[in-house]
Amino acid sequence: MALFRPYDRSEKALPESKPTETADQAKSAKKEAPTPSRREAEAARRERLNPTLSAKEMRVKERAAKNAMRDEQFARTEGTPGKLLMRDFIDARRSIAGYSMPILMATLAFSLLVSSFSTDAAVLVTWFTYGIFALIAIDIFAMWTKYKKLHAERLPNVPLKGLLPYMLNRAINLRRLRMPAPRVKPGDEI
Repeated sequence: MALFRPYDRSEKALPESKPTETADQAKSAKKEAPTPSRREAEAARRERLNPTLSAKEMRVKERAAKNAMRDEQFARTEGTPGKLLMRDFIDARRSIAGYSMPILMATLAFSLLVSSFSTDAAVLVTWFTYGIFALIAIDIFAMWTKYKKLHAERLPNVPLKGLLPYMLNRAINLRRLRMPAPRVKPGDEI
């Protein structure tokens, strides 16, 4: 208790003094190794700062650094408010453009099969493919006009530059393959 009131110290509160070391005890405490030279000490310090790595360890370290840099750049470019709103807008919709890749792949396989049998069927498949492209174009145009209105309401000071190709790329991809992964479910309000 005398720690905060030094005037109330008593004899009991004083710490006991330790016996001092004798000269014999001081002589017996020897160093285990000689003092390193300046060159050795500097080399050891450099090795601690920049360790010498094997080729495999160097590749692992470089790969980790590249992945970290790529993730940082990806987060920086994909984290803009316009792209965030665009992603949520597209991911909350079910559209023809979202199903275009499987439809076009099936059409391609069918056209390869049919073209060897009948030229009339090949012409029909070709017109069907053009019709799908037209529907995708109409769908993208409708999505872009709706998005521009939403963008003007929510982000009036953010420019639309670069968002149309971004929308086209994201809209025609399958939902599972979209990067970054969708945050909203189809039909959700954004």
